Amino acid sequence: MKKILEFFKNTTVRVISILLLVLFLLSIFLFFDVYTQQVKKGISFYWVYKGDKFYKDNKPQKAIDCYKKALEYHPNHYKARYNLANIYVVYEDYYSALDEYSKTLEIKPDFMVARIDYALVLSGATFNHDKAIDEYNTAIKNKPKWLYIPFFINNRKTYKYNSAVAYYNMGLAWRAKSLLVGENKFSAREYLYNAIEAYKKALKTVKSYDIYYNLALANQLLRNNEEAGNNYCKAIELAPLNYEAHYNLAILLRDMKLYRDSIEEFKKAGLILDVDGDSVKTRYIYDVLSEVTQKMAQQGDYKYLVEHIDEEGHKDGYNQAELTYVGGKLVVSDEFDRAMLKNFKTCSAKVHFEITDEDN
Repeated sequence: MKKILEFFKNTTVRVISILLLVLFLLSIFLFFDVYTQQVKKGISFYWVYKGDKFYKDNKPQKAIDCYKKALEYHPNHYKARYNLANIYVVYEDYYSALDEYSKTLEIKPDFMVARIDYALVLSGATFNHDKAIDEYNTAIKNKPKWLYIPFFINNRKTYKYNSAVAYYNMGLAWRAKSLLVGENKFSAREYLYNAIEAYKKALKTVKSYDIYYNLALANQLLRNNEEAGNNYCKAIELAPLNYEAHYNLAILLRDMKLYRDSIEEFKKAGLILDVDGDSVKTRYIYDVLSEVTQKMAQQGDYKYLVEHIDEEGHKDGYNQAELTYVGGKLVVSDEFDRAMLKNFKTCSAKVHFEITDEDN
């Protein structure tokens, strides 16, 4: 009896095993293409993994070779195409990059970062500003399904930040369009106003020097002096040692005939460049400063000029003794650096502008 039971038991196991093997072989026969695709995907993922490692190790050509192998096995691997496009940008092969970005977006239309990068190359490298603006708008409109897992994923926050990036770069594209219209002043103004609207939308999410600076620049080009000064001051508060905002604010104040404050901003811009060792730009700024000083003298404001010269090197908590040249470059002490930062962060023309928070 025991042997009979063992016989049937072993027979059952054999029969089931044979049936499973037959079913497996039949599934391979019926779904051969599916199995083949899965195997190819697995090989593709391996080559993408290798490409990513080379990418991180700053070996772009090896990364390119790996991504191309991955795409031979799985042409719809959007990450491989996206990274390949990024490397082409580094090599300044912009048309190959655009081709790969385009294919990436055909595979994954809601890939927001890829669409923004695509638009950046369209505008910055090929000057196709109109298409770039369309792509930025598409990136913003393609809202993902919200996913929130505490401490891990919050794609709503990521989407808002990426939207701010898209709006900011859209503003740059509109401003670039304004520079290309030549004699058509009406179109130029229209494009600049579009740029301003884009910058303001970016500021609702991100407060940065670059956005405030470019918003100020657009307003300055439109002769909106108060708005320009307002935003230059905000940019300076965020990044006081970037000379461009000080210099442009100085130009704005000069045009407004506010020579005292213009002189202060020119000096700040000049000193920043001097510390950086940029002698050419420094010389130019001090040439312009000299012209403003002459205009101020023509107005008869000698008292301020004399007082300013007497105080030179002894104001705002630092003096010239704290400055020294090393290898032809101006070097400052820590004490000077702290005092300079505090002084530069204060917008000298703030009293002339109504500082608002429209972007909040």
